[in-house]
Amino acid sequence: MTWHFGTLAAEPGQRVHGTLDAPGVNTPIPVFLIHGVAPGPTVLILGGIHGCEYSSIDAALQLGRTLQPETVHGRVAVLPIVNTDSFFARSIYVHPGDGKNLNRSFPGAADGTDAERLADFIYRTAIQPADVLMDLHGGDMIEALVPFSIYHVTGDARLDQAAEDLARTFGIPYVIASRGQVPGSTYGAAAEAGKLALIAEAGQQGILSREASAQLQTGVHNCLRKLGVLSGEVEPTQTQVLQQFDWYRADTAGLWYPAVSCGDTVTAGQTLGRICDLFGEPLRTVTAQTGGKVLFLVTSLAINGNDPLLALGDAR
Repeated sequence: MTWHFGTLAAEPGQRVHGTLDAPGVNTPIPVFLIHGVAPGPTVLILGGIHGCEYSSIDAALQLGRTLQPETVHGRVAVLPIVNTDSFFARSIYVHPGDGKNLNRSFPGAADGTDAERLADFIYRTAIQPADVLMDLHGGDMIEALVPFSIYHVTGDARLDQAAEDLARTFGIPYVIASRGQVPGSTYGAAAEAGKLALIAEAGQQGILSREASAQLQTGVHNCLRKLGVLSGEVEPTQTQVLQQFDWYRADTAGLWYPAVSCGDTVTAGQTLGRICDLFGEPLRTVTAQTGGKVLFLVTSLAINGNDPLLALGDAR
């Protein structure tokens, strides 16, 4: 049966690539469709929700280029650069058209702003028809990052356990069980719609890392084997599930001087950094409210009010 994906189509045993015109972006979105010769689930792989996370974009691109329909059971759609306007504008975090974070905009709004209309299009065209979502990310242009993956806790015990199992299979050592800390995300919207979904993060600071790209590709391949989309043994992994994911944000603009490094383990009450004014005088001291591991850390000296500063993950 022909697989229709927006304006694109693929027959069983066929791999096609093309572009989709989408509301909310000026540049068409590249798409790979790999339609297997045997039945199986429909898997969606996204990259470039944030346009400057280059290692994850490269990982999705390589997956789209190398997956072959004769080895696939089911169907795999790969969108390596979803937010094409952000990619070409080198716009960190946000869509350049409206200044909104696309990964806080799902499931979107057809009559909304640029990011909301793009989110609506991706949700209806790509996420809703899929059984499984793997959304690839990494540290944005001003973020250091320890690789981690996240799944959204829905309260459906069977779905949540399957999502945790898939995140563990991905093989990144830290797995976060998110309980709504990141509203409007791809994986949260997908999970609430009953889809098996995760986000995986590797790479950082606007650098194309072949090692980080390979790590994400390896994780996707292992998950595809677990799902039965690819044949072969599932590689064993060792992961730790973190039940808490605490974000720290700036409450004022200024100069950000971190007192910790990415990957550090901190304790409650420890100084995480300071925000200073333009003369270098301290404005705020940021203190850890809980203990945990620094999973990502903003490395930009310039900080705006409400910008993220860092996030702590903890197993409690």
